[in-house]
Amino acid sequence: MSKYHKKNECRICSSNNLELILDLGKQPPSNAFIKKENLEKHEDKFPLRLYLCKECYLLQLLDIVDKEILFKEYLYMTSASKPIVNHFKNYAFDVYEEFLKKIENPLVIEIGSNDGSLLKEFKKLGTSVLGIEPAKNISKIANDAGITTENTFLNYDIAKKISLKKKASIIVGNNVFGHVEDLKEFMKCIKILSKEKGIFIFEVPYLVDLIQKLEFDTVYHEHLSYFSLIPLMRLMEEFDLEIFDVKKQKVHGGTIRVFVSQKNNFKSTIGLKKLIDFEREFGINKVQTYQKFSENVKELKNKLKNKLLEFKKEGKMIFGYGAPAKGNVLLNYCDIGTEFVDYIIDTTPLKQGLYTPGMHIPVKSNKEKIGKPSQQIALLLAWNYEEAIINKEELFLKNGGKFLIPIPTPKIISK
Repeated sequence: MSKYHKKNECRICSSNNLELILDLGKQPPSNAFIKKENLEKHEDKFPLRLYLCKECYLLQLLDIVDKEILFKEYLYMTSASKPIVNHFKNYAFDVYEEFLKKIENPLVIEIGSNDGSLLKEFKKLGTSVLGIEPAKNISKIANDAGITTENTFLNYDIAKKISLKKKASIIVGNNVFGHVEDLKEFMKCIKILSKEKGIFIFEVPYLVDLIQKLEFDTVYHEHLSYFSLIPLMRLMEEFDLEIFDVKKQKVHGGTIRVFVSQKNNFKSTIGLKKLIDFEREFGINKVQTYQKFSENVKELKNKLKNKLLEFKKEGKMIFGYGAPAKGNVLLNYCDIGTEFVDYIIDTTPLKQGLYTPGMHIPVKSNKEKIGKPSQQIALLLAWNYEEAIINKEELFLKNGGKFLIPIPTPKIISK
């Protein structure tokens, strides 16, 4: 079985008119953390390249790593991130108040439900819930916590089987839509699982934020598509569905929450029209926008490495703060290994004691900061939680520690 394959057509409009925008080199899967005893073993690396479809303007990966490699055992747990847990509380409440309050015994299905953190909030509000989660270890955690979860990838047969029992009033998918290789089969599943007046709500990182803030490290093998509204509307149209609302979210460095239903179920909002107009003004449908982004990313790499070299010459000790997937993309693309970063701290128990893919930097508990803060620089790899982390680490800063924020341009935070 081949571990990856290369596509030659756009996954929304099937065009072959594709342009390479950014090549991040060959990289290991960004969640493939390594046990100490396996450090000397062969590590799989795959091309990580962004292409733009010049017909529908979907930005996408065409080098597809087998999903069994990426998702069967997974180390990301929603519940380990306090900001995400809070985001999900508000999310469930808002959706319940707006769409579910008056429906008798509604069912909420979540695709890619992880450890059930969002469904738990819906359940508290009195809805029936069902998760669909391919990672065996994570779905077990959800089921043990009382969140009914099917341990499987969503496909047509699974959707048909579930729909025979009950259809959903709401289907949610958070940071999962971008992981899907066959978007058309996925949308067929949504239609099967959904009631006639049902709503599909999904959150995806917003392409405009990625470009504006140079969030190149959010590009990794799990994320196959990088969405703006213009190509999404084209996809929905094909299935007689329509986007009727969109809400911007701050989470994950800039996200959009998109609301989809059958045509004429809901009136389109002014916010949706405004965001579509904004995308056109921004140049989301112009190749030059992406070429400029690519140049800026290469420049950022040089600036960041120079900054780290400066600190090393001053005798500073640098550690990584947070071990998210995006951090591993940044470390591998910028070629930042243990000659720069001594170790990384992270709150996720599953990652502690392991080594980062590619660069093999040890991951420790967040209680294990070593040495004097005045001699330390924390490279903030989890930059999307900058505000929460800076507030939490007030003492580190007071005692002379400094944070280096890598994106969109390296900046120092100190007291």
